[in-house]
Amino acid sequence: MTKFASFKANCRGLPKILLTAALLSGVPFGVFAKPDEVPAENVRGCQFVGKIEGSSGYGKNSGWQRLARQSAVKHADQMGASHVVWERFYPAGAFNGTVTGMAYHCGS
Repeated sequence: MTKFASFKANCRGLPKILLTAALLSGVPFGVFAKPDEVPAENVRGCQFVGKIEGSSGYGKNSGWQRLARQSAVKHADQMGASHVVWERFYPAGAFNGTVTGMAYHCGS
């Protein structure tokens, strides 16, 4: 048996082992979830967590809206939000900008 074949045979059960280790570690699967971006009507009855803002940073970012949204969603996640409602997108020139929104926690 070659070294590669031996390595491949020994790693065959590795994904199951990693999944088992993750399950036994006690880390809830919700930790890996990010807040959903939804329209305002989807957060009726939810708890308002706070206002959020995200920036694309500086440079020639042709997709600045995506970068700014990712920044804001990360902030909302750190606040414990499950949902985000966007308010405004503020361009700062052609390649940069910021977004503002509201973060909510819906559910138990």
